[in-house]
Amino acid sequence: MLTSLDNGSALGPHLHKDLERFSLHIQQSAPLLYPAFSSQRLLFGQAWEDDFDDLLRNFVAKDRMQLKQAVEGYVSFILDGMRLQKSFEQTRRYAKKSYTEAAQEVYFNRDYMLSRYLPGLMLSHYLWPHHYRQRLFFERVFVSHFRQSVIAEFCDIGIGTGFYSRLLLSSCSRAKGWAFDISSSAMDYARGHLEAYGVADRWRCEIRDVVGCPPVGQWPFLVNVEVLEHLQDPVQFLGSLRTMLAPGGYGFITAAINAAERDHIYLYESPEEVQEHLEQAGFLVLEQQVDKAYEARDRLPAPGNVAFLVTNA
Repeated sequence: MLTSLDNGSALGPHLHKDLERFSLHIQQSAPLLYPAFSSQRLLFGQAWEDDFDDLLRNFVAKDRMQLKQAVEGYVSFILDGMRLQKSFEQTRRYAKKSYTEAAQEVYFNRDYMLSRYLPGLMLSHYLWPHHYRQRLFFERVFVSHFRQSVIAEFCDIGIGTGFYSRLLLSSCSRAKGWAFDISSSAMDYARGHLEAYGVADRWRCEIRDVVGCPPVGQWPFLVNVEVLEHLQDPVQFLGSLRTMLAPGGYGFITAAINAAERDHIYLYESPEEVQEHLEQAGFLVLEQQVDKAYEARDRLPAPGNVAFLVTNA
């Protein structure tokens, strides 16, 4: 039976039809995940509800079938991650695989990307507390600089769902974005996301390995969200990012910590390790925020992420 919070009566004038449909679907099809959804809703409140409902209505769950597929993809994605995290807790290592192997298994596997990986990642921006807190940090320390800039141009490397590109493009009507990724599936998904919000005409995406084939030019703003742990040599990659950031520009760079996933190769065990790599590549850290998925228990490492606002040293 739905509670007053679930049927919308507790929302007063702010009735979120799509959020309520999502709530009901999660409760019925994945009851074990429903308490986490409810706790997120209570924790982050009205702003979270408004924004999540907007995403569901515009892109993720336009109709009943799309809603069903999104929830199924997220459930499969999170269960896979929980299994890998359990193994990591025992071994304190990620599964041994090369970048090429991970790319073939995930980024170049179109069915997996579109049915599980990208829908799961998209919903994680709202259903995982550390991902939502990271988004709030991004808006506070990065978007604020971006909106005040004379030149509102950015590059986004490793676009994923296009979530952070969309936040920047939506924050400023004169914003323009360039994006680079190795996965055509990610590019297609992200473009559909941005088209749903009417901002795709100010965004250009290319299939490109920025290490092997760096783009020409520099940008005053650079975004790179949770890519470092996917690489065998994060410092080399960060060096390429630094050449793409204009002198005096701002970068927003994040990494997952102690978080096992299919495509996670490089294990960061602490925020300090990520900061050391940033400084080795020549970045100057201006601000940082660490967010955990949950509190550690039984001396086990808790997964989380660290986000940095950086500039050229």
